[in-house]
Amino acid sequence: MYSPNADWFELPRQGPFRTFRIFYETSDGEQVGAYVILPVRANGQGLLYLRGGTRNIGMVRPTRLMQFAQAGYLVMAPFYRGNLGGTGKEDFGHHDIRDAISAFDWLDERVDRTSVFGFSRGGQMALLLAYHRPVTRTVSWAGVTNLVWTYEEQQTMRKMLRRFTGGLPDQQKEAYQVRSPLYFPPQGDVLLIHGLYDQNVRLRHATNYAARYPKQTHLKVYQYAHQFPIRQKFEVTDDVINWMMT
Repeated sequence: MYSPNADWFELPRQGPFRTFRIFYETSDGEQVGAYVILPVRANGQGLLYLRGGTRNIGMVRPTRLMQFAQAGYLVMAPFYRGNLGGTGKEDFGHHDIRDAISAFDWLDERVDRTSVFGFSRGGQMALLLAYHRPVTRTVSWAGVTNLVWTYEEQQTMRKMLRRFTGGLPDQQKEAYQVRSPLYFPPQGDVLLIHGLYDQNVRLRHATNYAARYPKQTHLKVYQYAHQFPIRQKFEVTDDVINWMMT
């Protein structure tokens, strides 16, 4: 099922898992880097992990992916275009959504079923992907659902968002809306995980999405902020894995 080749660069082992850096091609011709982790005992399913942040901020760590590999998933985690040797430039959920779509297609060709997990900006990508592809199980943890709200909530991100979108929210309404999963219904079931005291991505992102798509969405709110304490993070991730397997 899994066939590493000369284009896969194997990293030093951390525990029992084989971890690779690869490049894959998107539908618009960009070369995007990603981690791929092989499970020891495969369950026949894939897990697409979509990171938060931009550029080097929030870059995915292989150790975070190993909890999913331990459960038997073939794990793939893109870096997004323009990062760590990839071509193109990321633009926060517009053209770079193709990074997620093409990664999903790559993974789905190699397994029986692929679930998607996204954190923060990765939650935005995961929910947009669920509109473009029939993802059976999508998890958005502290995910952005309305980019206008992100602009309102995060003063430190405003300059970056104006650069990605071309201006202010009231000047570039379409550019903000196309990046906002709130306006794009998912094709499968969605689990939203959110911290009640999250100041990075406020709770309204999750509650409004759940209210708009109640038949497909499950919302779980915890008494934490954007980042959960490490023990609780692993416990909630175990619950997420159990939900994805159903």
